Amino acid sequence: MAVYKRRYNSYTGSLTPQWSRFFVLTRFAFADLFKSRFFVLLLILCIVPCLFAAGYIFVANNKTLQLLMQLRSDMDLFKVESQYFIVIMMVQTQAAFLLNCWVGPVLIAGDLTNGALPLFLSRPFSRTDYVLGKLAVLGLLLSAVTWVPCLLLFGLQSGLARNGWIWSHLWMVVPIVLSSAIWILTLSLLSLAVSAWVKLRIVATGIIFITFFIPAGLGEMFNAIMSTIWGRLLNFSYMFQLIVSHGFREESGRLARRGWDEIPIPAAWGSLICLCLLALVILNARLRARETVRG
Repeated sequence: MAVYKRRYNSYTGSLTPQWSRFFVLTRFAFADLFKSRFFVLLLILCIVPCLFAAGYIFVANNKTLQLLMQLRSDMDLFKVESQYFIVIMMVQTQAAFLLNCWVGPVLIAGDLTNGALPLFLSRPFSRTDYVLGKLAVLGLLLSAVTWVPCLLLFGLQSGLARNGWIWSHLWMVVPIVLSSAIWILTLSLLSLAVSAWVKLRIVATGIIFITFFIPAGLGEMFNAIMSTIWGRLLNFSYMFQLIVSHGFREESGRLARRGWDEIPIPAAWGSLICLCLLALVILNARLRARETVRG
């Protein structure tokens, strides 16, 4: 049949459901990430502390092993309570920070550098879908090294412990999930915002580090000048530690000695939420399809 006799119609085949369409970007992003041996090695290293934590739980619930280690029953060296999970949360969230610094800066920068964003938005794919697809990459990765292993450790302790340990400690599931969620959201949105404006990975990683150190120093300068405590709201890492400590009904000794526990918990949550909103504003200003006309 001659070409001029053909009738060209728009595509009427099946489409990916609207609610899960953003996972297309997530799937291809994971495929690219796992091609890097360094990324796989970094991901494994982020899980290693959980293996030692699992060994600690096993020893804490095995009296025979403690006797073989020649530990007296009154020493009480192995104790799995809220303070134990606070330490695990702090270690894993710092591991998540390092993983985020490697993965986040390249998620959007490559698309903007190569002019791929108009191609995405010219299809049945909105800017919200694009951001959700990139955000899901970091959300799933950081979840794999924060609240997921913490809940697995909680389940291990529940299975090995006796005297109804799980029922008296079930409340700890809520702070594990909520504190991890705010930290993951903060890191993810911040790294995506930086990736949208900075092309070089090393520069973007440096900016992410600076975001957690420079505002903290400025906040302490403000406190010294104004004789107040509210400048500490700019120290996002310590605001997260404050949220975790109060979530587990523990007063962190270091925070208490420095007077950081004077900051109300809603204010600490508000500090991290404001950082997330600022990152969204910056991201929204950058993610716009632009047509270049030459002539």
